[in-house]
Amino acid sequence: MAAEKQLTVLQERKRLLLLQTDLHRTVLRAECAGARARLNWLNEARKAARSVSPWLAVGAAAVGLLAARRGRKLASWIPTALAAVRAWRELKSP
Repeated sequence: MAAEKQLTVLQERKRLLLLQTDLHRTVLRAECAGARARLNWLNEARKAARSVSPWLAVGAAAVGLLAARRGRKLASWIPTALAAVRAWRELKSP
């Protein structure tokens, strides 16, 4: 009798765990779809960078690596770098 009750409890627990895993999988799928939608602009930016110049993609990767190593010190240079890029574009355009 006690063994049957314990078996029933274990079966119910297993059923609950299976339902929870299905729920968590569904939530993860929804979050992944949302993340893909939010980060779609990165793919568009990559395509735009490749169409402008392959060196732009290489430079972006190098800046990313430096940012990862230097952290906040490099972040203080971002406004200066953006100003330099804008100035370069103005000089380059007719």
